[in-house]
Amino acid sequence: MPHAYQLQREQHRATTVQRLGIGIELYDRYTELSAPHVTPVHVRKGTTLQEAGTRATHYCWIASGVARRGHFSVAGEDLTLGFITEGENTGSHSDMMGGLQGEPAREFFVAETAVEAWRIDWMAMQRHKAEHSFVHEYYLKIIECSIRRYAANLQIRSHNTAEARLEAFRSQFPGLEQRITQRALASYLGITTQYMSRLRKAP
Repeated sequence: MPHAYQLQREQHRATTVQRLGIGIELYDRYTELSAPHVTPVHVRKGTTLQEAGTRATHYCWIASGVARRGHFSVAGEDLTLGFITEGENTGSHSDMMGGLQGEPAREFFVAETAVEAWRIDWMAMQRHKAEHSFVHEYYLKIIECSIRRYAANLQIRSHNTAEARLEAFRSQFPGLEQRITQRALASYLGITTQYMSRLRKAP
């Protein structure tokens, strides 16, 4: 089974090393080290990959499909924070670190499409990070990439109009709109599904 994981990691190697700004050797070393700690995940659209309110002990590396990242507001409203696609990891770093102390996760991840992924043991990889400097280097690059994604999401939401936010989303994440539901995109943009429908029909 780890061999299948390594083969799928190879398929996303080029795009991932470019996105993270790392070398191929570092990517391959991390893949080899993490392989014994993975479990295959094949889920339908709508399946929860990480539940808010429960301890986060694993994260998922997405081989195919799209996952939605979100949290619940104080009023209990389901709010979309972003989307995870092929070659990327689910999991909030703060939730994962909190999970080491037994704290419940604040965010959730749910399959926006059918998802093929690999669930990775967070605690095992934390032990490896303490033992191997290259794992620490890899995680720093993951965190840096997450910060850039967070900044991009903030910039998209900073636009004053829904039209401008939608245009910024399309520019930042080309092709993603066609893979996610209208409801999820509306939640991400902070508008109703009805208004989202009107925006899509606009010339």
